[in-house]
Amino acid sequence: MQKFASPGSFHLGVFVVASLVGSPLAAQVSDNRLPNHGDLSELQIEALGAGSYRMRQRTSRAFVDAGPAAIEVLRGGLDHNDAEIRLQCQRLLIEIRERQTERELQHLLTEYDPARTYRLPGWKPFAEACGDDASARGLFKRLLDRDASFMRWLQRVHDDPSYDIENQLEDQFRFLSPDTQRLNSGDLLSWSRLLLAGTNAKICQVPVLGSHIRCGLQCGPTIHSLTHGANSTATMRLVRSWLRRQSTTTATRATLRIAMLYECDTIAEQMARTTLDSHHASPASVQTALFYYVAHQPESASLRLANALDDQRVCQVWQIASLRRRAIQTQVRDTALALLLHLRGVDPRTVGFRDLQADPITIYGEQTFGFETDQERDAAHDLGQRLLAGE
Repeated sequence: MQKFASPGSFHLGVFVVASLVGSPLAAQVSDNRLPNHGDLSELQIEALGAGSYRMRQRTSRAFVDAGPAAIEVLRGGLDHNDAEIRLQCQRLLIEIRERQTERELQHLLTEYDPARTYRLPGWKPFAEACGDDASARGLFKRLLDRDASFMRWLQRVHDDPSYDIENQLEDQFRFLSPDTQRLNSGDLLSWSRLLLAGTNAKICQVPVLGSHIRCGLQCGPTIHSLTHGANSTATMRLVRSWLRRQSTTTATRATLRIAMLYECDTIAEQMARTTLDSHHASPASVQTALFYYVAHQPESASLRLANALDDQRVCQVWQIASLRRRAIQTQVRDTALALLLHLRGVDPRTVGFRDLQADPITIYGEQTFGFETDQERDAAHDLGQRLLAGE
């Protein structure tokens, strides 16, 4: 029995034939031959929007296989009139970049060559702050895996001399708003990222960044994570790099204490010396600098302490919670006297420092110095000075 095509199938056949005949692109690529990788052209861009799925796939593979050589042509396709072609160009650029990053990263980890230029996002500023040994390269991979967008931003800031972080509020919000829960738990990668930002001369200008770092670095979980966690050799370099950035000016009490906490002795010594030699250092930072000298350089501490015996500036005021709530005030000279007595082998509590408690970093807890009244202070200083004089 003879069968006749339905009207619908007849129209479909006409449409297919008309499409193939009327399209210049179809006339050139209908044989589905792969384009020459060395001859990337607008024709191949057009093929990304071809009606044939097979043609689109084969053209996409040709671009990916061409690698970096295809980037310029694909960038041109981002302005194409066809939305599908624009989307495919964007997708292919991302895939090429990811493959290139993967190959570069594998080489960095397994065949590292210091003379080679690695075009990995964030690698150059990272290596400047953290080094390039096995521990550093391992940490870099983990950071790149965790947040590649942050590493690309870090690279952009590093490469662009005109980048002004103060006017980039969107970047500040996106990259410098720390995950408080992760930071409080001592998450190593969150802290590494924050410290890495803090070592950059431009980014460290953001005030909130410095306060987050100074507060968090003194917390137990953070200290343990950075000093004993995976890649601890590299994370400790980040701590030292951040501290060096801070040491260019008179140290605050917090940064000097952090240098002592993390046993960055060379940096701590520089900070303490600069602080005590400055006429503009805060009383609290002077107090911490005196702690450093007694704990780490006792042979040269006595002269520093003697010079501070006349410094009546207030460095701390604390509320003592006990049976009777009271406030104690600490002057710089109180700290100097107590530490001088300690160096002479005299327990400062015997002369009136009744609230004094031990501290593993600063010998005595900074909040336990001081007196409730001036009468108590004067009596302690009078007795202490007589003991020091050998009376």
